[in-house]
Amino acid sequence: MITKSDSYHQIIEVYDDLSRQQKKIADGIINRCDEIVFFSITQLANFLGVSEATIVRFAQHLGHKGFPELKEDLVKYYREYLTPGARMRRSIEEFPDDPLLYKSHAAREIQLLEESLQAVDNDSFVQAVEAIVQAERIFLFGNGGNECLANHLTFRLSRFKLKAIQQSVSGKNLFEKFLQIEKSDLIIAYHFYKPTIDFRRLMEVSAEREVPVLLMTDSLVPPMIRHAKIVLFAPRGSAGTFHSQVVPMAINNALINGVASKLGNKAVKALQELSDMRQKHYFSDFSSLISHENDQ
Repeated sequence: MITKSDSYHQIIEVYDDLSRQQKKIADGIINRCDEIVFFSITQLANFLGVSEATIVRFAQHLGHKGFPELKEDLVKYYREYLTPGARMRRSIEEFPDDPLLYKSHAAREIQLLEESLQAVDNDSFVQAVEAIVQAERIFLFGNGGNECLANHLTFRLSRFKLKAIQQSVSGKNLFEKFLQIEKSDLIIAYHFYKPTIDFRRLMEVSAEREVPVLLMTDSLVPPMIRHAKIVLFAPRGSAGTFHSQVVPMAINNALINGVASKLGNKAVKALQELSDMRQKHYFSDFSSLISHENDQ
């Protein structure tokens, strides 16, 4: 298990006490550790827009003699916990005694669900439900492995006749989506592990346009949650492994049921309207087709 003595986690622990210039270094390491660990002190200073002396003082603040010692510690952390191969190795090490026994894997998922009972703040959950119900439109962002979470919630909310719009785009195409979002809307973002450049852009633009963000994450580092109005913490397993989506999906289901309860008859009527539409335009056509074939 990763200890809190490594430099990466030290940075997270002391973040609030850092100076403005030191926070620029901390943000850079947290956001782009996989790139920065291989920079020289000159490259890092130029990249972050700080002096080399500030970087040295930052390293010393964490208990290192200087930048080389800090860099060595961060490279070690990266190689042991952040590379895909390292994450798979640690995942294999955490397999149950019999990795082909489903019951063992299910037990691990149940443990995560039990952890979520304490991890998910109920006041934040209530705020999330109310924000969804009150929003003019709901834009859901989730890329890669998180796309299924965004798709699931979009599908269910749309059945309640809420204006839920999934956005699974990246790069410069994101900005075209940002243009559509207004203050009366709500952004729901699924983002875990560490802030990516697309996520940082999403959060920065949402802050500029004063659009509230509901963030589901397993990382409470300041660069991740800084611009989020509501944060739902979803534990997904040990750091440095391939993670489970069982808790995020459970939170999705809880949000769906919470929204349905809040909407009351409005949700029931929307689902009944869907059922009536299917009966009229799908099942009736299907019955006619069967009758026609039987006549033949």
